[in-house]
Amino acid sequence: MKNINLFGKSALMLLVLALAFVSCNKMDHREEAEELQIESFKKSVKSDTIKVYELDGVILALQAVGTEEYAPEDTITLTYTGIALQQNVTFAQKDIVRVVYGDNDLIEGWKIALPYLRKNSKGLLLITYNKGYGKERVGVVDPYSTLKFTFTAQ
Repeated sequence: MKNINLFGKSALMLLVLALAFVSCNKMDHREEAEELQIESFKKSVKSDTIKVYELDGVILALQAVGTEEYAPEDTITLTYTGIALQQNVTFAQKDIVRVVYGDNDLIEGWKIALPYLRKNSKGLLLITYNKGYGKERVGVVDPYSTLKFTFTAQ
């Protein structure tokens, strides 16, 4: 009975180690996939972009830039389409949102990008998972998803 119990513990330990290894491999795969998506995004925006900002977990590629800055109390109207790149699924299509400049009710990636927008800006925004929805599933967006937005700011 003791040998069976010991064998059971060894088998359990091997199973735990195997699951940890698979989990690490999945995380490595996610990180590699995200890096490839970032590089692909950077290459794709070079031809039709006026200005590219590489910020902390965010790449903002502006295709049109207005001259007027937003003031801290201004309401920004964003028309955007959002795509979760890992599963290539559109999670927001031509949505319109009004945010007050400096609003804290946004995902981190948008908070980082907003100060670089001017009225009548147009472009693309890539947000890494840690500045987007993170490790959580949000609607159809899987955990660890890199997000890509096409937007116009009025």
